[in-house]
Amino acid sequence: MYVGGQPRFRKKVLFSSSADECKLITHFVVIENGKIMSHGRRNFSLFLVTVFLFGSLSFANAQTLTPIHIGVSTNSATWFPLYVAWKKGLFRDQGLELLPVYMQARTSLAALASKQIGYITQTGSSITAIARGLPARLIMVFTDKTHHVLVVKPEIASPAQLRGRVVAISQPGGTVHRELLMVLDKFKIEATEVRTASLGDARNSLAALKAGNVDAAMLMTPLELYLEKDGFRPLVYLKDILEFPLLGIIVNTDLLRDKPDQVKKVVSGALRGINYTKTRRDEVVPLLKEFIGLESLEMAQKAYDRLRDIWPDSGMPTDRGLKNVASMAEVPAGVPLEKIVDWSLVKEAAASVKVK
Repeated sequence: MYVGGQPRFRKKVLFSSSADECKLITHFVVIENGKIMSHGRRNFSLFLVTVFLFGSLSFANAQTLTPIHIGVSTNSATWFPLYVAWKKGLFRDQGLELLPVYMQARTSLAALASKQIGYITQTGSSITAIARGLPARLIMVFTDKTHHVLVVKPEIASPAQLRGRVVAISQPGGTVHRELLMVLDKFKIEATEVRTASLGDARNSLAALKAGNVDAAMLMTPLELYLEKDGFRPLVYLKDILEFPLLGIIVNTDLLRDKPDQVKKVVSGALRGINYTKTRRDEVVPLLKEFIGLESLEMAQKAYDRLRDIWPDSGMPTDRGLKNVASMAEVPAGVPLEKIVDWSLVKEAAASVKVK
């Protein structure tokens, strides 16, 4: 079962029947002494990250494709369109080989700053770092709304009944906690009227809710689907009350300056992935099941229908959404947003993709 967005690793290399083709299912890399080292090294002195190549890689094509490393956190539905773009060859059509690298936010920021990785995806922590001097820009978003959902016990029928209850969150002051505070504010509930339990990973919150140790939990779609079978209910979908670009593409300003054509191709591939995902439901639902490990196609269909409107056609957030993420990232009032974002390439790419 998929819990908490954790990828399932198969630590081996498989070869296809074709003599000139190698299928890399899982590839380990390590960033050591300022360099991304190749598979096979045993001395993991700093940290280990995992790159998924998701499928077949032709040796002939590998010589002509430009590798694009992009830092991601987990197999989250928020960047599912990026996976679709890879599966459907939308990056290869532009001469790129997409290589997602699983990294924690702090690690990805360090890798971006040292130019050991070209692109990362977490918007909140990146915007905070940019406001503090990180030479980078947010150049597009995968989501303009969050996929988080407040799930409650069966007996809780309205937000007002959250008073006096315990809600599971990841950590105090984090994005999920701040989203909960916005929910409470939306429904005129004082923060002091609700207690929180900081349980870290979403799987802990799910387990605590199911065991009755908390009354509600801040989770992410599609986790609520597993709980609905036991009578738990999604009380509030954050996407219905909050515009918040949770994930996007952040690029080092040197790369943006020196290789604008490459960056535009990356943005174009991601944008085409969003378009493909939103217009070909029947074709991508099996991919969603595969990507986040859902139990059935029926469950994947439900998840898709709940997620579809978080992916913006234009690759850009609304002004309100951008202000919300800047506020959550504690960007000082004196820092102009143009020093944090640059939409020029996504606008050009949207025109070529014919986004409406």
